Amino acid sequence: RYRDARGKCRDGREQCEDCRETDVKDIWSVHFTLCGKPWFCNSNLQPLCSKLHSEWFRIRRSYEESRSDDNGNELRSLPKLEGSYRPEIYHGYCTGGGERGYLPLKI
Repeated sequence: RYRDARGKCRDGREQCEDCRETDVKDIWSVHFTLCGKPWFCNSNLQPLCSKLHSEWFRIRRSYEESRSDDNGNELRSLPKLEGSYRPEIYHGYCTGGGERGYLPLKI
């Protein structure tokens, strides 16, 4: 699955790395094509996708907590995280599976 028609890894190396086994702390950038967008509140995720989505929502919360104006005044109150759908992944931002279950960021 990670080899091309000549039997080589896609990046040309002899030994192929299974990126699905990569520790999240070793990942610097993510494109969610295979996992689906976090705000789609997917129900059927690979283990790595679950971890990446969880990290995305952790970063979202951190962003919400950090928003302030130039005088340090909070710009918006933090949303109540009442979503009970898979809270270990979605951290309260999803009320159900699918995009309709997502609690969007208030700007």
